[in-house]
Amino acid sequence: MKIAEIYAAITEKIIANLETSGSWKKMWNVPSPVSLNGRYYRGVNRLVLSTVTYKSRVYGTFQQIRSNGGMVRKGEKATTVVFWKKTTEKDEITGKQVNKFLLRLYYVFNTDQADFDQQGNEKIASLQKTVDDKVFNDTVEAQSIVDGYQNGPTISYTSNDKACYQPFADHISVPDIKYFVSPAEFYNTIYHEMGHSTGHSKRLNRFESGENHFGDEPYSKEELVAELCASYLTSIAHLELDYRNAAAYIRSWSEKLRDNKQWIVWAASRAEKAADLILGIKSSVPSESTENVEIEAPVLDSVEA
Repeated sequence: MKIAEIYAAITEKIIANLETSGSWKKMWNVPSPVSLNGRYYRGVNRLVLSTVTYKSRVYGTFQQIRSNGGMVRKGEKATTVVFWKKTTEKDEITGKQVNKFLLRLYYVFNTDQADFDQQGNEKIASLQKTVDDKVFNDTVEAQSIVDGYQNGPTISYTSNDKACYQPFADHISVPDIKYFVSPAEFYNTIYHEMGHSTGHSKRLNRFESGENHFGDEPYSKEELVAELCASYLTSIAHLELDYRNAAAYIRSWSEKLRDNKQWIVWAASRAEKAADLILGIKSSVPSESTENVEIEAPVLDSVEA
């Protein structure tokens, strides 16, 4: 499978999930999926697996399911997830060590797509409990997210109708909460600007080409990171947003993602890293790149049972 085909398949899956759920926030709001080896799926994989079709939030490859006393039912189809493997190689021309990223493909099944023995069912129940506990433990009060952002930018609350982040001043300006239709809209806005602020050179150093300009590719990609980050934070704060304009909003993002199929893979992990920084969590998401990418043979046993 060519890398363009992988990006296209992942993008279409996420667009389908977005259109079904109705918002990025609702996609994040689904309990975190976890693998049979106890590893939580993050970044783009969490969005890929954000479907609510299955009650279980536990996934595994064909072999992982078999090794845990299960058998995938005949006719069940797998879902593609990806992981990045970072390697270092010596450049033949410059002699310098350069980073290379291998895009590893895995085909996974939800455990609802399989039948397990008693031991397997007990393990799944235990993993599902950790997922349920994580939902409870991940809940954070809305204002404490703002207050808890360590070494973050300065923030001013104004009577203006414009919210923005100024990288050169490392400053967020946002209208006072009284100018918003609801507290949820206020916090979603400030979380968005906080998401932008994580890209500063003294934090995650995400602004690769200096100042971005409205409408250009770096600007649009950064907007996606901030939007995903804000949606993630509003989900853990359990804020309810007004989605009356969701159809036009989703259509706009769907068109952009279809025209730029690498964006969602690029942005999703950066959005979770941004949220982790704001929340003071040590991130386990790798800093993958869309440059120097090679495709490694899929780690799978079957795409379809």
